[in-house]
Amino acid sequence: MTKTATKNNKLYHGERLNKLKEEKQYYLKRSRWWVVLRLLSFSAIPVTLFLGYPLGGYSAGLLIVELLIFLWFVRKSAENKERLQFVKYLIIINENELEALDNNFNAFGSGERWINQQHPFTYDMDVFGKDGFFQILNRTVTERGEKTLAQRLSRGVDDYEKSIEAVQELSNNPNWYQAYLAHGMQQKEGVEDLSIAKWSNQQIQQKRWMKVLSFVLPIIAIGLTSLYLLDFIHGLYFSIGAVLVLLPIRQVLKQTNELHQSLSKLGEGIKAMQHQLEHVKTIQFESTQLKEYQKELFNNEQNAHRSIEQLSQLVEHVEYRNNILVAILLNFYMAWDLRVTMRASRWIAENAKHIQHWEQLIFEFEALISGANYRRMYADKTTAPDLLSADQNDVSLSELGHPIIADGKRVTNDFTLADDHRFAIITGPNMAGKSTFLRSVGVNIMMAQAGFHVMAEKFVFPNRRLYSSMRTADDLSEETSYFHAELLRLRFIMDAIERGEKVFIILDEILKGTNSKDKEEGSRKFLKKLEEKGACGLIATHDLSLTTLAKEHQSLVNKYFDTNIQGDEISFDYKMREGVAQNMNASFLLRKMKLTD
Repeated sequence: MTKTATKNNKLYHGERLNKLKEEKQYYLKRSRWWVVLRLLSFSAIPVTLFLGYPLGGYSAGLLIVELLIFLWFVRKSAENKERLQFVKYLIIINENELEALDNNFNAFGSGERWINQQHPFTYDMDVFGKDGFFQILNRTVTERGEKTLAQRLSRGVDDYEKSIEAVQELSNNPNWYQAYLAHGMQQKEGVEDLSIAKWSNQQIQQKRWMKVLSFVLPIIAIGLTSLYLLDFIHGLYFSIGAVLVLLPIRQVLKQTNELHQSLSKLGEGIKAMQHQLEHVKTIQFESTQLKEYQKELFNNEQNAHRSIEQLSQLVEHVEYRNNILVAILLNFYMAWDLRVTMRASRWIAENAKHIQHWEQLIFEFEALISGANYRRMYADKTTAPDLLSADQNDVSLSELGHPIIADGKRVTNDFTLADDHRFAIITGPNMAGKSTFLRSVGVNIMMAQAGFHVMAEKFVFPNRRLYSSMRTADDLSEETSYFHAELLRLRFIMDAIERGEKVFIILDEILKGTNSKDKEEGSRKFLKKLEEKGACGLIATHDLSLTTLAKEHQSLVNKYFDTNIQGDEISFDYKMREGVAQNMNASFLLRKMKLTD
């Protein structure tokens, strides 16, 4: 970012943070009042029981009123607590963004669990892991949101242009997307395997007698209570009747307990999803993809918002059983467990086939928001990519940079490959910027194909699958030598080409695990075979003999990075040039480090 962009973003997050802290104090004060009111209303219940015993018509009526007042205060207190927590999450979001503007991204998930050495490019490009690119981009707040973002980067998306348009729209509305993330933060950590879709795969038994008794039992219970209060029956007969009313409910107790347990685990996630859907409903999107998401969530015959709202209410009703007194009263007067079980069974029957898609759309918003926040952070450094047909070879990059490198240190480069060129052979001394440039290209290809903005002024590129070989390791457990591991990686790339995939390849100093002559001959033959197979890409090398291939094949071009050595000082400008490197610095650096004479 430029200094102006950084200043504007810091100003926005700073002002928002101050307002949120004031709002937090407001809800903290209200929470103390709700605690007092809850305590007073609950204290009235035992007083009425003591003074009104044995309970008559007036005292029983007063007790019911007091209980209802207490439950209302509990509900209002919970709503205030929920709003307070929401504001706290917004505060965390803005504090983290201020840290990010100072190049501290430790608050964001690194995606370490997605590190995969066998992936076509993410391992070589330092995408996942501590201090990797994912940590700069990632603004997801749930494990499944993070998974969705990781999959986007690893696989790309089918319609990148729609995604770019959606990301741009979201980037212009940070207040909205921050609220969406804050709602998502209500979900518990570590519940990736506990999805609503998986929960809805279970079978909940619903027998015909349950529906009948759900109406009959409350009538009997109300009748028994009326007879007792009017002194037509004694307490003993009332107690016997109450046991008989509750007996059928006991028959489904095991199933209801299991339902209670499973829904309670999902409760916070369901509530968070409900709030997110309500939030999505508050805005009228203009971009095609976001309008499509809204239509799929709200306008279809099976409405996601209504269905999740029903499930959220079901969770609340199930959790009323947490209070034993309330559970007994609800089951006695309303056959509560029977009704809850039937509602859960009915919800699954109506929504099981839709819920997985709805969940995925909700987590897609998190991935898009990550791209939107990235665009907002680097608005003056990023642009929408232009991906050409995979059959084309044209590459035109202007002011291409790598976002991991901080502003003030980042050096950008221009790079072109004409349609009749297939490979650029990049030479240059150690530390001159070859590998950084390769990763800059790779990361931005990944971003473009994931439907996000790229760090460049112009980015025209063929939409080909990216493959790389930059970092290879031996494997003692598999008895794999370094050289063998390199060959396996190159075979992996060649397999993709021979399957007919249109690929762009990034190679950094291949065949390092063998002697110089073998390396030279093997590299030449492999590069020629790639060129013959129609692949295109970049190869960085210290082996200047490879550059002679450009004289033999018009499809190959030479580029280089240079170094400047003056006396005992060495400097780099990290700028790419046309041609072949002439200066090498290994001997100089060895002397500089006093490793040689």
